[in-house]
Parts: sequence; C-alpha cells; structure tokens
Amino acid sequence: MKKIKAVICAALSLCVISVPLSSSVVFNAGAEEDVASLQNQIAELEKKNKEYQDILDQTETDISEKEAYSEALVGKINVINEKIILTRKSISDLNDDINNKQKEIDDGNANIESQIDALCERLRLIYMAGSASNLEILLGAKDFDDFVDKLNLVKNLSEYDKGLIDEINGKLNVISTQKKELETDKKDLEAQETRLNDDLDELNGLLEENKAVLTELTAKSEEAKSAIKNNTDKTSEIEAQIAQYYAEQEAARQAEAQRQAEEAARKQQAQQEAQQQQQQADTDSADDQSETSAQQDNEENTSSENGSTSDDSYNSDNSGNSGGTNVTPSGGGYVWPCPGFYYLSSLWNEDRTTYNHGAIDIAGAGIQGATVVAAADGTVAYTCTSCVHNWAKSGSCGCGGGYGNYVWIDHGNGKETIYAHLTSVTVSPGQYVTAGTTIGYVGSTGYSTGPHLHFECRYNGVKYNPMSEY
Repeated sequence: MKKIKAVICAALSLCVISVPLSSSVVFNAGAEEDVASLQNQIAELEKKNKEYQDILDQTETDISEKEAYSEALVGKINVINEKIILTRKSISDLNDDINNKQKEIDDGNANIESQIDALCERLRLIYMAGSASNLEILLGAKDFDDFVDKLNLVKNLSEYDKGLIDEINGKLNVISTQKKELETDKKDLEAQETRLNDDLDELNGLLEENKAVLTELTAKSEEAKSAIKNNTDKTSEIEAQIAQYYAEQEAARQAEAQRQAEEAARKQQAQQEAQQQQQQADTDSADDQSETSAQQDNEENTSSENGSTSDDSYNSDNSGNSGGTNVTPSGGGYVWPCPGFYYLSSLWNEDRTTYNHGAIDIAGAGIQGATVVAAADGTVAYTCTSCVHNWAKSGSCGCGGGYGNYVWIDHGNGKETIYAHLTSVTVSPGQYVTAGTTIGYVGSTGYSTGPHLHFECRYNGVKYNPMSEY
C-alpha cells in the first residue's frame, strides 16, 4: 500500500514538473508595429525639422542682407538731407546777396535821381533867370575875365553832371550784372534742391519697401522657429512613448523571470518531496529493481528543461551526444555567433519530452570562455549580468529566467537573437553593435549542465530555426 502511495505521489510530482514554462517575455507584434510607426514619425519630424531649419537659415541670411541694405538706404538719405540743408543755406545766402545788390541798385538809382533833381533845379533857376542860353550867359559878361569865368562855369557844370550820371550808370550796370549772375546761381541751386528732393522721395520709397520685406521675412523666420519647436516637442512626446514601451517590456520580462524562478523553486521543492516519498516507499519495498527504476525516472525529469529557460544539455565530446552534430556555416545571412566552435550539442526543435528545444546549443572541448559575437547588426535590447553561478548544475539557479547571463539583440524588422549562459557580458542595453562585434564569453550560468552557448532566433516574438540563417 505504501508503495502504491509513493508511486502516485511521484506521478503527481512529475505532472507538476512537466508543465512547460514560458522562456521569456514575448513581444506583442502589434506593440512592436506601434513602436516602428512612432519611430517613423520621429524620422519624418526630423526630416521636416531639417527643411524648416534650411528655411530659417536662408531667411536669416535674407534678413541680414535686407538689414544691411536698409542701413545703406538710411545712410544715403542722411547724406541727401545734408546736401539739401547745405543747398538751402546756399540759396538763402544768394538771396541775401541778391537783396544786397538790389539795395545797391536802389541806392544808385536814388543817387541818380538826386543828381537829376539837382540838375533840373539848376536848369529851372536858369530858366527862371530868363531862359538864357549858354551863349547869352557868355555874351552877358561884363569883361573878358567875367567871360572866362562864365565859360568855365558852364563847361564845368555840364561835364560834372554828365560824368556823375555816367559814373552812376556804370555802377548800376555792374550791380545789375552781378545780380543776374546771382539769380542764375540761385536757379541752379533750386534745380539741385528739386533733384535732391526727388532722390530723397525715391530712397524713402525703397526704404519702406525694404521694411515691408523685412517684416515678411521676420514673420517667416518666426513661423519656421515655431514649427521647429512644435516638431521638437512632438519628437520628445513620441520618444517618451517609446521609452515607456521598452520600460514596460523590461518590467514584464523581469516579472516573468521572477515568476519562472519562483516556479522553478516550487517545482524543485515538489521534486524533493516526491523523492523523499519515493525513498520512503523504496525503504518499505523489497523490490530493489522497482526502486532503481523509480530513481532513474526522477533523475531524467530533474535534467529536463523548464520551457526554453530550463537547462541546456552539454556534451564536450563533439560526437558523443545522440542529438549532436557538427555544422559548417555557409556564411549566409548571419555571422556564426561562436567563431571556431561548430558542434551542436542540441539541435533546433529537439524533443525534450515536455517541450521542444527552441534554439541550438553550441558546445565543444575548450569552449568555456570562448568569444561570443553579434550575429548581425542591431541594438542591444536587454542584458543580464548578475548571475555568478558559472558552473554545471542539475537545476536552475533562477538567474535570468534560466538563461543566466545573456544578451538580447533587436535587429529590426521583427528579428531578434538571444545569447545565453554567458560567463560575462561586454555590451549594454541601447548600445548599437555590428555583425561580428564581441558581446560576451561562453559560460555555464543559469540553468545549464555544462559550458555551451544557447543561441536563439525570433521573428516577431516567435522562435525559429537559427540554422535557416546559415
């Protein structure tokens, strides 16, 4: 009865152990498409930013040129204003000179009129004296001396009046000529002032046009700056959404790893209880063969993988594993992740009783510490570097969800690769790597029975045969 009870307990334990675990967080394909769409939006916004920046640069250049042109116009206007002021002062000075000449002409005319009046007065007196002629005056002399005196008087009087009038007329002619010259100069200056005013009007018109262009360019510049700011703000919002998406994915991955570790611990405890019950049943049983068989069954179940994060079988002999095989990479799409080691201790889709292996295991003598390289260009999405249990083990230490130290690379277009059970990792999340870049070294961390490289490929979160890339 005790033996039957022990067998039933062992069977129940095996049922618990055989429940497969999810190997890791599987990205939601729709969410990845959303991230790709957001990244495309960022690229489009950056493209528009460049276009707006080109407009802004050209506009600022135009504004600088227009401002320089405006300064030149203002300089010319100031020069013309100075010329107009000087011209008007010259016209004013000429007006003063013309007025002075006119006063001299008026004074000369007045002097002539005064002389004429004096002459007329003398003639009037002569007329009143009897309208005597010069001959009568001379014939009326009392003696020769009186005759000579009267003759000289008439002669001197006539010559004086004539000379005086000629002198005054000469002065008037000179002053009139000077006045005419001044008036001609005045007309020239007035014409020059008119031309200067016309130039001033034209320059003021050009200045107003330039101000209008400057206003338009300034508005265009402000519009471009506003568009760049809006695009930058949108880019920041989208980047925040992408960062939140990856943070949620990382949190989900860590939660899944924690769940797997707890599940592994529960299974290990259930297995230990089943073993204790079986040992008790074997003690009460006299059938040593049955006891041996039960123990072998328990050992086989202990070494099976828990989902894709459970242990990977290891065989240092390149030909001693029933599922093992040597491969020769063809140099196709991906770079071989562990250069120099081509023995596969576990193949893709290998039947492991409770699940099928979702990767290939690369092993071989001396592989411990061998270089692991990126299979293709991409961005490091996740890493685990905290596992220190770098030795062969029959159960999972729980680190990295069974992967131990690992590197997870996103190659874009839905493709990802995972490199597990590493001794150490040489890259960080967010780092961009090219094909062939060293990312870590082979070890036996996590749920691993010996040093080897667990190499896994995914497309939109679904595992596929890595050898299809070679």
